[in-house]
Amino acid sequence: MNAEVYIAKTDEHGNKKWVRYEVPCASSDRVAQVLRYIYEHIDGDIAYRPCFCKRGSCGLCMMVVNGKCVKTCLAAVSPVMHIEPLPLPVIRDLVVEFPDRR
Repeated sequence: MNAEVYIAKTDEHGNKKWVRYEVPCASSDRVAQVLRYIYEHIDGDIAYRPCFCKRGSCGLCMMVVNGKCVKTCLAAVSPVMHIEPLPLPVIRDLVVEFPDRR
């Protein structure tokens, strides 16, 4: 299956623009795997937080996918995905500044 992925990237002025990618994937893949594929094979300039725990425990991979806040390491792919950062201050592309957890 191929997924049509739209990612909210920021330009040099901090403005959001949607960039389209066509990504091969399996129906069992997770959104985090699709992001890694894009970074490694299509657009090495995309900024995102890779999934480290791969089981949903750390929450650092949280993003908005098709309008819902999800952990990308757990969220299944869909044929069309719109991926954007959480509604927090954006550092770049899909990377946000999390509040201090202390």
